Amino acid sequence: MTRFSTTGVARAALGAFACATLTAALPAVPPFAGPAQAQGPATPGTPTQDAVAQGAVAPGASVALDDVVLPLGPVTLKAPKLELRGTALSRDEARAILDPAGPAPWRTRLEKLSAREIVIPVLRVEQPAGGRVQVAVYHDVVARDVAAGRIGTLEAGGAVLTVEGPGPDAAGAYGRLNAREVDLAGLARLFTEPGGPDAAPIRVYGGVTAEDIALTGPDGAALRIARIDARDLVGRPTTIPWAESVRALAEGAGQGTGRMEGPERSRLSGLAADLLDGISIGGLEIGGITFAAPGGGPKPSPIQASLARITYGTEEGAGRMKAEGLSVDAPAGRVALKGLTLSGLSLKPVLEGLRRAAAGPLDQAELRRYAPGLGRLALENLDVDLPAQASARDPLAASGPMRFAVRSADLAMSEPRDGVPTASRLAFDGFTCAVPPGTTAPVLADLAGLGYTALDLSGTVDARWDEATREVTFRDVTFTGKDMGTARITGTIGGIGKEVFDPEPMVSSLALLGASAKSLALTLENGGLFQRFVDQQAKAQSLKPEELQREYGTAAMLGIPAVLGGSPSAKALGQAVSRFVVKPGRLSVSAAAKDPGGLGLMDFSTAPSPGKIFDRLTVNATAE
Repeated sequence: MTRFSTTGVARAALGAFACATLTAALPAVPPFAGPAQAQGPATPGTPTQDAVAQGAVAPGASVALDDVVLPLGPVTLKAPKLELRGTALSRDEARAILDPAGPAPWRTRLEKLSAREIVIPVLRVEQPAGGRVQVAVYHDVVARDVAAGRIGTLEAGGAVLTVEGPGPDAAGAYGRLNAREVDLAGLARLFTEPGGPDAAPIRVYGGVTAEDIALTGPDGAALRIARIDARDLVGRPTTIPWAESVRALAEGAGQGTGRMEGPERSRLSGLAADLLDGISIGGLEIGGITFAAPGGGPKPSPIQASLARITYGTEEGAGRMKAEGLSVDAPAGRVALKGLTLSGLSLKPVLEGLRRAAAGPLDQAELRRYAPGLGRLALENLDVDLPAQASARDPLAASGPMRFAVRSADLAMSEPRDGVPTASRLAFDGFTCAVPPGTTAPVLADLAGLGYTALDLSGTVDARWDEATREVTFRDVTFTGKDMGTARITGTIGGIGKEVFDPEPMVSSLALLGASAKSLALTLENGGLFQRFVDQQAKAQSLKPEELQREYGTAAMLGIPAVLGGSPSAKALGQAVSRFVVKPGRLSVSAAAKDPGGLGLMDFSTAPSPGKIFDRLTVNATAE
């Protein structure tokens, strides 16, 4: 789809905003177009008519303006006819308020604007983009309860979208648009007056609703949205007024960053940072999203996608986004997701990156430092169905169909260092996958040989880096398989300094060479996997499972001490493993380096035998 259609969602939310902006800054009629007309209850020859002729309009009268044109940054607003109904303003007062060449600031003038209604039958909004013009034509625009520059409600019956100029066609339409509690004077200040980081924020509107949005691209792709609701848009006056910033950024986007000189890229980065930092939204909800693309080429690849609802809001000072009811159907496979939640969202690193770019070119290695912040990702009921994939070059490399699902997953991340979280916890439950009989896929083929027809896994990975101790602690690494068992690992790795997180790969790789193993603990609980393995091997060797277990037990009791040097700890380890093999239950093994600094890579690579390494460890082993 073209840029026009991909930005349509934002346009829907901003459509009413554009209508409000027009009423906020209507130009005086004489410099631009036709004459102003005054209409009211007066009759010819009466004193009231004479007052009107002198520029005074009686309370409750109407004032009509023709061919209104308002340039607003990169956007031009045009209204063939505009009518103020139920206004106490005289014609001269209205002209003074709406004259773009007036000496008083827009904000001051708009605070004098009051009317029962402002009616715009047709509103045309034009915006240049890439050598073409995007056009939105709104109809039946009505602003009600306008008092001292504030609108109670602003409505539009709908809009038609087109793109004019050479190039592929694109089109769209909106249904009803509605905005509440619109601050025209505040809008005027944001667009025309400079501010800065210390300027007081302005609540631009209380809410905006857009319905029945339909956008189509030249390739036949279609996007539909049933409804968009946004609330509490707040803006802060920026160092460069919004209108100038938007115009410069739009021109830069049309030019392309590849053609810009360094100083211009830096200037636009600073403008973008200031503008983004000056905008906040209380909440956003988009519902009933569908997307369809026919696909092109000799073998069309149609895509169907839908999303029941997506919401955005703030929680404890950070952003939170939730998507519900996602479904994608394409030749490459089908995906369904009940829910996805992203919380702890922050654009602060992005703003820092833009400001850094405003000071000079960014090193590519630095970019990860400026990725958006994310505190937590959680998903619910993911289902993926992939069809068989044929290989034209190597038939043996073809893969069969695959389907897997995840009941729930949760990833929490915190304490980022150079864009990398230093504390994280991943928990997932119900990773399920069919094990087809006769499959040749790695791991699945082994499981099929053990008699499994399905895989059902759950697990947790919890780790944290401590800068003061230069250690990474694996507080909990646990994996559990249904009818298989549980494996749990904890441990500590030392010698991990801040250099490991350096964006330069050479620096981080060298820093890893200084890592050392300090402690490790392993717990195995048999849930059926070990017994299935014994049964399989016993059958292959024509033995009873009990006989094979005794052989394995004897081998462990004698072989482990022989390999590890025959120390008391090695013998205790061999005996514990032997007991577990003969009667599988729970096996617990812990090892800690006797040297507080741990064992490094050089210690392992230069040791003459495993026993020499084992002698430098304190090992405990038990079997239950």
